Amino acid sequence: MLWVVARACVQSITIDEGDSYLYYAAAKYPSHWNAHSNNHVLNSMLMRLFTSIFGASPFTIRLPALLGAALYIGAVYCLVRLIARRTWLQWSLFVCLAASPFVMDYLVAARGYSMASAFLLWSIVFAIRHQARDEEARARELHRTGILISLSAALCFSANFAFAIADALTVLGLFLWIWRDHRRDTLRTLAAFTLPGLAAAYFLVGSVARSWPKGQFTWGSHSLYETFRSLLKASLFEPNNYLLNPRLHHYFVHFGTFLCPLLVAFLLWRIVMLKGNLPPVALICGGALTLALACHEFLYVVEGILLPLDRTAMWVVLLLFVQVGVLADLELPSKAGRISGQALNAILLLLAIYNIGCLRLNYFNEWQYDADMKNVYTVLAFYNRTYGVTRVATNWRYVSSLNSYRSISGKETLEKIPGASSVAGLYPEGYQAYVIYYPVDQDFAKQEGLKLVYQDTATGVAVVVQPGILSRPLP
Repeated sequence: MLWVVARACVQSITIDEGDSYLYYAAAKYPSHWNAHSNNHVLNSMLMRLFTSIFGASPFTIRLPALLGAALYIGAVYCLVRLIARRTWLQWSLFVCLAASPFVMDYLVAARGYSMASAFLLWSIVFAIRHQARDEEARARELHRTGILISLSAALCFSANFAFAIADALTVLGLFLWIWRDHRRDTLRTLAAFTLPGLAAAYFLVGSVARSWPKGQFTWGSHSLYETFRSLLKASLFEPNNYLLNPRLHHYFVHFGTFLCPLLVAFLLWRIVMLKGNLPPVALICGGALTLALACHEFLYVVEGILLPLDRTAMWVVLLLFVQVGVLADLELPSKAGRISGQALNAILLLLAIYNIGCLRLNYFNEWQYDADMKNVYTVLAFYNRTYGVTRVATNWRYVSSLNSYRSISGKETLEKIPGASSVAGLYPEGYQAYVIYYPVDQDFAKQEGLKLVYQDTATGVAVVVQPGILSRPLP
């Protein structure tokens, strides 16, 4: 949690975070009710609340995500204690779920993924804790557990619509698991599992869902292969040069690519050995994962809705690791069963070590090009105060980030920054300064005779200005 908080303090605001803040939290009307795929409603509502109370800053913009991170880490801690008996397996599973380079990025980013992930796992935790009680306690706590699971599902959906199908199928599986011991009280049990969640979801996102326009889901893949490939790439990104010495970094890069495929292979081996007699939690998570992917494939074929990709498929990783953790802890009497269990445990341990080697503080995988926006805005603020620069145009990668800093600061006289086309060279004319993506836009800077005053080679961002303004500093 300290690492996540440190990242929230250090990292620059990115394009998606900037969009979330400017359009759904900073607007002068209740724009958090807008029906748009980029609007993660629960996150937007809390972002508006926190920035209204504490003022806007990169940290307060990310406070809802940090709240989600705290809930998520707590859920992971409770979950691994419930499904694994051996301490080192608990540790390995905890690190794989909480310190994965893929997951940790979205525990920091000012989006709804951390809260959605947290509430999905809490619904599983509530069910496992309920089933671990004695029969009398289960009967007494039945409806309370159903209400908690129902509300968790609603909050997961309200935080991020990308979790909707997996969320619903997971709760359905948990209901069937709990209901089979209380069949005489079916109606009240069903009401506990549905009505509170429906009421909460309607209150939070009812108007958004009812007014949802078509064609919103433009981020996704065209095949499950592409989905899995994006998850594998994100989960292995990337060993930290500053944390690992060159020799260790070399080994990490090479052995990391084999870990996830091996994990899936041994998981499937364990499932085959059990001949369908899976523990309930493994069956529920595996079933929800498989059926959710099938539903998304169906929607793609029938409606053309793109399949989950990268961050919108985060639930795949969560459900997969819960299933792996349950089956890794399971003891099978046969020699092959023991070997497969030991191998699964060893792979989890190696993957946990790999995840620690990937810890980083100052950039996101998906938005590496925005890692230097804090410094870029400092440069623009200097030229605004010193040379009177007020009109700045930027590459599309930087528009929302820089406008967020402009809104947060409120001290400069910079005009609202327009964007440029993603096609190189198509910038509006007559601006005093430009923030460009140098690898693509350097020809534009040369053709216009602009002077390079700042460049970050790691991200490709550069600030160029009209040479004439440098001869006229403000008094």
